[in-house]
Amino acid sequence: MQFIRNNMKPVLLAIVIVFIASIFYGFGQHRRSTGNQIQHAGNIIAEVNGNAITYQQWYNAYMGLISRYDSQTLSSIGDELLANLKNNVTEQLINTTLLHQFAEKQNISVSSDDVNEEIERIKANFDSEQEFNDALKRNNLTLNQLRESLKSQIKVDKAIQNEYDKIDTSDEELAQYYEENRSYFFQPEKRKISHILVEDQEEAELLRSQLNEGLLNFEQTAKDKSTCPSAEQGGDLGYIMRGQMVSEFEEVAFSLEVNELSNVVKTEYGYHILQCYDIQEEKQLSLEEAEDNIKNILTNQKQNEAIQTLLTQLREEADIKVIYDFTSELEPKEETKDIDQTEEIGIVSDGEEEAVPEEDILDSSIMEEAIEKNTE
Repeated sequence: MQFIRNNMKPVLLAIVIVFIASIFYGFGQHRRSTGNQIQHAGNIIAEVNGNAITYQQWYNAYMGLISRYDSQTLSSIGDELLANLKNNVTEQLINTTLLHQFAEKQNISVSSDDVNEEIERIKANFDSEQEFNDALKRNNLTLNQLRESLKSQIKVDKAIQNEYDKIDTSDEELAQYYEENRSYFFQPEKRKISHILVEDQEEAELLRSQLNEGLLNFEQTAKDKSTCPSAEQGGDLGYIMRGQMVSEFEEVAFSLEVNELSNVVKTEYGYHILQCYDIQEEKQLSLEEAEDNIKNILTNQKQNEAIQTLLTQLREEADIKVIYDFTSELEPKEETKDIDQTEEIGIVSDGEEEAVPEEDILDSSIMEEAIEKNTE
């Protein structure tokens, strides 16, 4: 599962996010009273080969999606765009369901070790075991429920990986891509820079003078005096490119000759003394030098195409019924007494309680606390 995350394609990433959201928000929702319920009939958003996607599943995934945006962004979304966004969540849940059905047919086994490994990855994003358990409790989620959810997703990941394993990129394809995109494959100028950082300007000027006169060794002085973490490496920052450092530092770094010592440079971090040890000029990369990069690009493209092709095939063979279209909410509706939007799609509740309390779902997202961190 970790491999799939690290190599996630946009289309697949969207599907997995929706799946994780629907699972974790689904288990994680809190009820204000036990009287809240969803009608057994009439609350279905879509059906995929006879498997229902309920409004509750849709709502959980939708809340998981919009909770990733700030209030200002959400408030700027128009009604039509919002309706299309809601329909897109439905489509992604359909894709998710199709992939899970596909994975179930592959007879893929998921071991306890596979699940345990994922559990440990999630736990690693919490400061303690207690914090992890508290997150489960906040979401009304048991460890067994988490394990079953992860097991289901791991099975999908393995099925997708099997599709990826069929992909190959030939030398001819690499060469063709290189020739068609030569201008993209170049190495920008890089400089190997070391520096000494101190807080006091007078100290910096004194050190610079002693270094210039040969009374001090730059590497040792950096270890002894520099307040930068690079002090442990004698001030060595490795090779830097333009855009990586603050402007004052960068301007001086890229003006130095090899082995030249800079004057004292002031930045927001303090006072620096720089020395340049090597310069690698900008150059066009050869096919051999660009090969790994090109292979990654082509592999990513082919993997995304493979998922799109698989989903297209699954959709063509599937019996899909979209029962509720959220763009219908844009159409004028006659006023109906005592009927609200939730009743239109089958949600009922006792008293004045909300069937799906929005703030509780947002406040109880274990996906935001763990799963999203684990994908970073």
